[in-house]
Amino acid sequence: MTQLILSGRSDTWLGWLAAHLAAHPYATIAAVFALSAMLKGAGFSLGAPRPVAKRFLTKREQAMLVTLERVLPHCRIHAQVAMGALLAAPDSPSRRRRFSDRNAFSQKIVDFVAQDRVSGAIVALIEVDDWSHVLSRDMARDAMTGHAGYRTVRIPSHARPTFADVRAAVAVLLPSPARADWSAER
Repeated sequence: MTQLILSGRSDTWLGWLAAHLAAHPYATIAAVFALSAMLKGAGFSLGAPRPVAKRFLTKREQAMLVTLERVLPHCRIHAQVAMGALLAAPDSPSRRRRFSDRNAFSQKIVDFVAQDRVSGAIVALIEVDDWSHVLSRDMARDAMTGHAGYRTVRIPSHARPTFADVRAAVAVLLPSPARADWSAER
């Protein structure tokens, strides 16, 4: 390109354009700004797109959160937790740790995490199943978190966010009657 400009060849449109822009630097700057303004006006962006807010929880997840907090008062319920906050790639003396080791789980999200209010220990991971869940992927995911020592409780898609339905789904997480006196319905 530089050779073309220096030689003054303008037998191609690209050569003519390069020679013209090199000869008129202020016109070049003005043209770049004008082109940028036209593209921006047409909806094109030369930079990274600006993020927009999205709904944090679906209506069903919001209702489930309220109900889970009522059903499991001994737990602090965290919503939309990244698996990267719960899992780490294992150390292996025989090979270096790679990004792909963490990529297997780092972008996945757990619907709810139940944490014991007293000890801070993770009691369970709670998934609210819906039409988007695929059994084989869910089983692989549960096996991965199970291998790390987490229990996953799944609330089936047919369960409504009522006290009775949620209590039945998470019954394994309720304290034993010997530890606390829980009423059947609040």
